[in-house]
Amino acid sequence: MQLTEFFKIFLEVYTAGAAFVLIFLIGQIIYMMHRVDKSLFKAKLFLNESIMQRTWTFISIAGAAFAVNTLIKFTVTITAWGKALENFYLFEITQFIFIISFIMAVYNWYVFIGSFVSKR
Repeated sequence: MQLTEFFKIFLEVYTAGAAFVLIFLIGQIIYMMHRVDKSLFKAKLFLNESIMQRTWTFISIAGAAFAVNTLIKFTVTITAWGKALENFYLFEITQFIFIISFIMAVYNWYVFIGSFVSKR
């Protein structure tokens, strides 16, 4: 029983930390976009196919984890056998996967945009 509580508390602390990281990275991206040469940005984005592929992969994984997480919540709430799923930590694992994937997608763009921000 204590391990369950520890895992849930750890996940909440981790989620709060990850939210802070996401807010910081997104804020930095918004700030850097004001200093970016828009035509250079479009050209590099067009020529760099890997940035779009990695972003698509990370966002797809995050979306799938979110969908599975929602399905598990629905199953636990509605069905009688849903309580058995709580013992496998599927809800927490899918939440963890979602957060990691979303951070990786945002970090991917942070690195890409930061690589050619004009120094004014």
